Formats: sequence, C-alpha cells, structure tokens
Amino acid sequence: MKNKISLKWKIAKYFLIFGAVMLGVMFVFQMKFLEPMYEEEKISSIKEVAEEIIDELDEDTEDLMSEILEESMRTDTCIVVASTSDGMFEGQRFSNVGCELYRMRPDELMDMAEKAKESPSGENLTRRDKGMHDGHNADFTSIIYTKVVEKDGQEYVVMVNGGITPINATVSTLRRQLVIISLILMLAIVVFTLLLYRGIGRPLIRINEAAKTLPKGEYTAQEGSGQYREADELNSTLTQAAEDIRKADKAKRDLIANVSHDLRTPLTMISGYGEMMRDLPEEKTDENLDVIIQESKRLTHLVNDLLDLSRIQGQSIVLNCTDFDISALLEKEMKKFDVYRLQEGYEIEADIPSGIHVYADEARIAQVFNNFMNNAVSYCGENRHIIVRMTQENGKARIRVQDFGEGIAAEDLPNIWDRYYKVDKTHVRPVSGSGIGLAIVKEILELHHAAYGVESTLHKGSTFWFELPLSS
Repeated sequence: MKNKISLKWKIAKYFLIFGAVMLGVMFVFQMKFLEPMYEEEKISSIKEVAEEIIDELDEDTEDLMSEILEESMRTDTCIVVASTSDGMFEGQRFSNVGCELYRMRPDELMDMAEKAKESPSGENLTRRDKGMHDGHNADFTSIIYTKVVEKDGQEYVVMVNGGITPINATVSTLRRQLVIISLILMLAIVVFTLLLYRGIGRPLIRINEAAKTLPKGEYTAQEGSGQYREADELNSTLTQAAEDIRKADKAKRDLIANVSHDLRTPLTMISGYGEMMRDLPEEKTDENLDVIIQESKRLTHLVNDLLDLSRIQGQSIVLNCTDFDISALLEKEMKKFDVYRLQEGYEIEADIPSGIHVYADEARIAQVFNNFMNNAVSYCGENRHIIVRMTQENGKARIRVQDFGEGIAAEDLPNIWDRYYKVDKTHVRPVSGSGIGLAIVKEILELHHAAYGVESTLHKGSTFWFELPLSS
C-alpha cells in the first residue's frame, strides 16, 4: 500500500500551491496587464476632463479660460477649446500656456477634428509616440482626445492631451517587490504550516495513538486532547466506541460461557443416560428415552436460536408476510405452556379477543411470542403468575406478556435487547437461555417495522409488548 503523506506536509503542500497561485496571479497582473490597465485608466481620465470642460462651455470667455487653466494644472493635461465661428482653429482658441496642442499646426488639429465629426460618437482618439522623454531612451505616448459638441447653436471642438509615461522603471521595481513578497510568503507558509499543524495535527496524532488500543478496548480519552470541536467530538466518539467494545467483548465472553453451559447440560444428560442404558439393559425404559429426546430437543432449540440470530443479522432471511388470525395463533402457542400450568403450578391468564387479523410473517411472530413466554416463565417470580393480553389500539394489535417477578433495573432496560446480554437474576426454574432470545425478537420485529418495548419496575415485574398492523 502506498504511504500517504502526513498531515503536516499536506498542509504545507496546500499552502505552497496557494502561494504559487497567488504569486502567479500577481506576476500576470503586474507584468502583463499593468501597462494596458494603466493606459486604459489614463485614457478614461482624459475623457473625464473633456466632459467636465464641455459642461462649462456655456460660461463666458474669462471664466472658461480660468476653468481650463485650473483643470489643466489639476490633471496634468493640455486642453484646447475652439469654435467654428472663426474658421475653427484659425480664430480664438482657449488653452493653457505651454500646451502641446497649442503648438501644433492648425491643419493637424483640423484633421483630428474632422475625424471626430465623422465618427458616430463625435469623438476621436489619437496616439502620438515619441522616442525620447526626460532624457531616457523610452517610448513616451501622447494621447489626444477630440470631441465635437454643439452648445446653444454653436459648434465646439474640445481637445485634451495627456501623456502615458513609460513604466519600465515601475515594472523593474515591481519585480523586485515580487521577489521580496515571494520570500515573505514562503516564510509565512512555513510559520502558518507549523501553527496549523500544532493546532490541528498534534491533537489528531494523540488521538490516533490512543485509538490504536481500541481493539483491546483500552482507549482512554485525554482531557483537553483536542483544541477544537471536531477533535473533541472524535475523542468522545472513540471513547464511546471503546466502551462499546468492552461491553461487546464481555457480552461475547458471557455468551461463550452461557452457550457452553447450555450445551454441556443436555450433552451430559444425553451422554449419561445413553451410557447407563448401554451398560444396564434394565434401564432401557421409556422414561429414560424421553429424557434423551427432551434434552436433544433442548439442544436443537439452542442451536436454532443461534442460527436464527446469525441469519437475521446477516439479512439472509426474507419475511413471508400473510394475512392471518393472530388470536388463533396465540391460543395455539399458549397450549405449549400448559405443561408448566399442570405440572409446576404456573397460573397463566389469557385475555385475547377472537378473530383479530394482522399482516405479518406468522412463523416469525410465533417465534417472538414464544420468546416472550419463555422469558416470562423464567423470570415470573415465586407466584408464577403470567398474564397474556391483546388489545386493538390505533389500527394495530398490541400483544402484552406480563409477569410479576423481580423486574428489571432501569439501567439494564436499554441493554436487554442486545446480543448476548443477560440480566443476572435468580430464576424460578433453571433456564437454558443464552441471552439471545430477546435479540432475536428485536431483529424479527424490526424486520416487520413493528413497535416493541418493555415496561418494568423492580420487585413488581415486567411487561413485554409488541404491535402489528391490523389487516385492512
């Protein structure tokens, strides 16, 4: 199996990928998109200046000149406003002193104005590249934006000139900054990796080390082993799992002890009576043969219970549900317990309405009822009193089996349906139960999606019940 990367290195890997992506994005924007974005922003600001001047065209000549000079100084642009009343650029033009546009020939200005007039939007953008700027061998781009507008019946041409300064030095500076940022980012990744590993990884490692003892059920939660909720929840889950493993392990040991005892008793009886009948011919009586037959049936019943539980939990049993008379079924099954009433003095009462039909697996429901009855016979107490009732409630038949024995402690009630669980009580009669009867009941009833439960009070007895839907 391929070794998987540890949490620490996985965190570092993800941070490195994130850092590389961020640096790549910064490089692309600074190296590739900086100049186009700068040029676009410069052109946009030049157009904004032109619009502001257009808004002021209705002022008098002195105010307009003042506004042009002020806007030119504020935005570092050259501005020219000319009207067509005097032959356009042959007449008066309003400009800031030293403006590049002011020094251009009228025919050049007229050519840009004509291009603006011919365009659908009434504007024109001209780029003029120059080879020298401020003594440096770098391309300096001059942008001239021309817009033709009409105000109060008068046509005006507004020109705004601005320069796009070479950004080679800026790019070089940004590259150095990018290197420094990369180093800082790598250092930050190392620091954050260590911090995250300390906060996330170490609690998980401690929990993992402790979890290795889970198969033995020895997991012990360390107080504050997690510094965040998920680690604490995992710790609690593993603690509960360890407790469940301990309980299951004890239950399995109890099962082995119980089953061994229950198997040994009938086998001993069968072996003993068989040897006696072999060695003593006069002991070959019907009574001794009955003992062997009864113990064989007892042994078969125990083995069948084990096989049933295994098949049910392995989901290899398919229910054969039919519409049947549960009243008749209960009366038939109760006759099997007449031997306890006649021979051992049990008092078994029945309150079962006749003609009640349900939809379920008849054989499996008989198995459920027999398990409840066997349980009641075993734990009914010295008075040996058992009551079987069936009622109809909310479209369902509810069957109750009540005994008046020692009852079940509240802390034991949630566990009695578990496999192998067996409440340690003194019984009226020796019991061959291995702690799986109620587990079989639970599995069968849950396959039917049937409600079931137990009501019990110490020293007053228990009532086991289940419900089945009435046939429509």
